Amino acid sequence: MGKLFLNITVFLFLVSVSIFAQDQMTPVSGTHDTEKVSIDKYVFETALNSADRTITFLQWVIGVFSGVITILFVIFKYRDEKSLEKNRDELKDSQDKIERIRLELIDEEHKMNSMLEKLQTMTQDYEKKISTIERKIAGLEIKSDELDRKTDNMNEINRYFSIAYSAVENNNNAEAVKYYTRIIEAEPDALTMKVVLNNRGIAYQNLGRSDLAIKDYQRVISMDPNHPQSYGNRGNVYDANGEYEKAVTDYTKAIELKPDYADAYFNRASTYMNLKKYNDAAADFRKLLQIAPDDAAAAASLAEIFLITSKLPDLKKVLDENRNALSKKNYLPLVVFYEAVLNLLGGESDTAKETSILRNAIDKFGKPKWDFTEITTWAATASISPEATSAILAMIDILKKS
Repeated sequence: MGKLFLNITVFLFLVSVSIFAQDQMTPVSGTHDTEKVSIDKYVFETALNSADRTITFLQWVIGVFSGVITILFVIFKYRDEKSLEKNRDELKDSQDKIERIRLELIDEEHKMNSMLEKLQTMTQDYEKKISTIERKIAGLEIKSDELDRKTDNMNEINRYFSIAYSAVENNNNAEAVKYYTRIIEAEPDALTMKVVLNNRGIAYQNLGRSDLAIKDYQRVISMDPNHPQSYGNRGNVYDANGEYEKAVTDYTKAIELKPDYADAYFNRASTYMNLKKYNDAAADFRKLLQIAPDDAAAAASLAEIFLITSKLPDLKKVLDENRNALSKKNYLPLVVFYEAVLNLLGGESDTAKETSILRNAIDKFGKPKWDFTEITTWAATASISPEATSAILAMIDILKKS
């Protein structure tokens, strides 16, 4: 637009100059000399007229130019308004797109925040789980260390047990007590503690320290009031000390806790014999033979009861029913003795023959490990012939001395 305005201005200037030049070259009428003043006036007026016309023309041109400029301005303004409108539309569209994007971003932000919250929650859960696992691992490590210590302790305890057992086998009860005490000082588990206290109690009893033995058994009973072996072992101490009623009480308690407790039946029966309660003793030996049919000592003891109570048919029956159990080498000389007594009391008086058979049994199977105190007392006081008494006492003497 600036170039167009410049071109029009130059054009108008050239037109004005051309018109002015034409006015200067127009011939002047009249005499030169007389009309000199008039010519100058004419020339001046002509120039004024030319200038006036030029100004008029310029005013017209300027008017035209102003109109053109107005039109151009309107055109350009219209075009600019169109452009601006288009730009505004594009801008609005862009703003709409930006708003949609902003909303989408807000939505994405919400989603991201939600995911972040879930991630944080999951992270916290995982952290809790990891912490729990770490605590469990720490607990396992502690337990592992405890297990290692217990294993070392158990190895040491087993070594002490081996030494103590060897000491008992060698009848070294003092050594056994020493190592059982070391096990107790190592604070083993409850089961091991009960076993060791019972074993040490037996060792104390073998050393003649019945007071310490009873303390160990009592300690086990305090730990476990239903421990049958402790009652049975304490009963043995009472029996050895002549406290037979206390012994029977403990044996009875042991049998109540363990109805198949064979040792308790045998020991209670032996205590009943010390109390001269032969029927009760016989009942216990019979019960024991039901529990342990091969118990030769129970069968031999039952035979003794029937002998000293003069129940000879029952004695013969016991020998017959328990022949297999009594056939153990150590008991065969005792069986031979019982059969010899039955023969003597039955009227067969060949004492020499019975004595010879008994000596042969002892030579072949060895001396029986038996306490003949009750039988000796019976033989000396029984209502039998003096010859039978003399023969029976002689055979008892052979059994004891051989």
